[in-house]
Amino acid sequence: MTTTYHVADIRNLALAGHGASGKTSLADALLFAAGATPRKGSVDDGTSTLDFDDEEKRRHFTIDCHLGHLEWNGKQVHLIDSPGYPDFIGNALSALAAVENVVLAVSGPAGIEVNTRRLFNEARRLGLGRFVAVTKMDAENVDYRADLEAIRETFGTACVPFNVPIGQGATFAGVIDVLQSHDEDPAGCPLPPTEAYQMVVEQIVESDESLMNRYLEGEEIGVEELRKAAHDAIAAGKLVPVLCVCTKKDLGVKELLDLVAACGLSPEDVHRFGTRNDEAEAGQEEILPSEDGTLVAQVFKTANDQFMGKLSFLRILTGKITPDTTLVNLRSGKTAKAGHVYILQGKAQEEVAEAIAGDLVAIAKFDDLHVSDTVSNVGGNTSVARLQAAPISFPAPMVPRAVVPKAREDEAKISAGLTKIADEDPTFTIRRDAQTHELVISGMSDLHLDVIQQRLKNRYKLEMSTHIPHVPYLETISAPAEADHRHKKQTGGRGQFAEVHLRVRPVERGKGFAFTDAVKGGTIPNQYIPAVEKGVRERLEKGVISGNQVVDVEVEVYFGKDHPVDSSEQAFKTAAANAFRKAFEKAYPVLLEPIVSVDVTAPSSYFGDISADMSTRRGHIHGMEAQPGGLQSIQAVVPLAEMLSYASTLKSMTSGQGSFAMEMRGYEPVPPNIQQQIVERYQKTRAGVEEE
Repeated sequence: MTTTYHVADIRNLALAGHGASGKTSLADALLFAAGATPRKGSVDDGTSTLDFDDEEKRRHFTIDCHLGHLEWNGKQVHLIDSPGYPDFIGNALSALAAVENVVLAVSGPAGIEVNTRRLFNEARRLGLGRFVAVTKMDAENVDYRADLEAIRETFGTACVPFNVPIGQGATFAGVIDVLQSHDEDPAGCPLPPTEAYQMVVEQIVESDESLMNRYLEGEEIGVEELRKAAHDAIAAGKLVPVLCVCTKKDLGVKELLDLVAACGLSPEDVHRFGTRNDEAEAGQEEILPSEDGTLVAQVFKTANDQFMGKLSFLRILTGKITPDTTLVNLRSGKTAKAGHVYILQGKAQEEVAEAIAGDLVAIAKFDDLHVSDTVSNVGGNTSVARLQAAPISFPAPMVPRAVVPKAREDEAKISAGLTKIADEDPTFTIRRDAQTHELVISGMSDLHLDVIQQRLKNRYKLEMSTHIPHVPYLETISAPAEADHRHKKQTGGRGQFAEVHLRVRPVERGKGFAFTDAVKGGTIPNQYIPAVEKGVRERLEKGVISGNQVVDVEVEVYFGKDHPVDSSEQAFKTAAANAFRKAFEKAYPVLLEPIVSVDVTAPSSYFGDISADMSTRRGHIHGMEAQPGGLQSIQAVVPLAEMLSYASTLKSMTSGQGSFAMEMRGYEPVPPNIQQQIVERYQKTRAGVEEE
């Protein structure tokens, strides 16, 4: 396939909104209406062009973002269907980062739901052209007028109806384009076309002073002129067309395509910026979409294909790509030949001879590429080649789980498999906790992690179980103390003997560990001092009262005894470890717990419940802030131990409308009553008893 269009002819369109709002069905209907697919796929029967993943078919909802393409009225439309549930928000944000237009699906029966609000606000932040499609207009209990009022109340009066339904529910029979047909008000329209026309025209002329003057003077403005002005108003963020669709009856689908083709934004209409990474020319610079010149493209998605290996999905910001283009990853400096360049129709790949600025394409087997990376072509103007696209912003995963392989010998394989999955999903992470030694995965929710677990099983035949990870507490002391320990064993032949006297003192928080040799007169021979320090350090790692690492303590060895035959490094290590344990227990031990800063966002009606729940978690609220769309954010400081299962609680408490983010703040002492519980629990589970 050879490119026969130009940048201005491209319409990149993401379908977004809450889960079960009909996005994928709308995508299938759009592809079928344009003749891009020979039959209309169905989510319900597993034949959707875009929901082709086995896990998506099994669960009947979108998990990843998937690409399609079509031609309509001379425009090349690249389509991305994105997941709707907040559990998979990362893929939805990837989709928005790659497009200029977004259609937000609002279910007619269900109305506006939490993820629709979030994605609408994100699209506004990115400067995208926004359209709202009221879906499932044939369903029972649809109240179009109430839906429109809710849309305008939630998203603003810039949302106006570009078409109105003829009937609703079982009587829904089509739509009326209010710019074309607004002189009459047919029976059965829940919103009269004349009223809708007035709303649309007034919103359009508000953003054009000359049109406003003509309108106020009573001059009728032509349809084509209104459409051109509508495009400009959409680009300025001052107009959000609202349309009605019914994918089951294929009603309103072509009208949506008509509007996107006529009034949607091209890559030339949305400003995108990059940063130069050479010190001489540091600073932000707009990336202008040109078909010529040095290539700048950004990876917005990666996937591991069973047959093709790693696929990297690129949004070309400027320049062009051909199979012969040598690509360089500006993050790592690694290069690879583009090879085959594909556009996608679901899982089907179509090879193209070239792709230009604005196109969404995939390349295979450039394994070094990750989401947000910028690629350029080698040669040409090296200054421009160093222009990197702004990174895509993703929320941090908030639900951690420790991983336990079903078969112990699979631990390394599971780690490798999870790492490959994490490469595809920026909201999924995997790490080895250096303190607890657990393999910890983190995602957006339990559902998100359940999907990850299932994919690990399906792709790599590996199974695992998960549990809430151990909290990485720390141990320290609050007063000086001293103790000694004599280690003596005689079992026939050479025995073991060492005696060590230690002092311990607390040091300033964050200073770590200090060891001082204060032995005088050679009571401990010099060759055994390193063994004393090593014994203490090993005990620091194991902990004393709770099995957690000891920090912020100074240890001074000042006296000891040895035996000319029975003393050894091992004997002094053992004596030092036990002397330290005794001194630590006498120095008023303190358990430190990790503290996090938490920002919770939810509808303001849940503020009381969230505040009360935060208090039960030993949280301290220190800020509140009103957010657009009737939302409220609450800032608090909370112990990490109280937040490990917070995601499910917040979801239940806010009917799925709440979200939160948190970051590490530091460590603070655990309250005495809780410390006692933790210590007692540890003592019960200890394997064996320390040697005295």
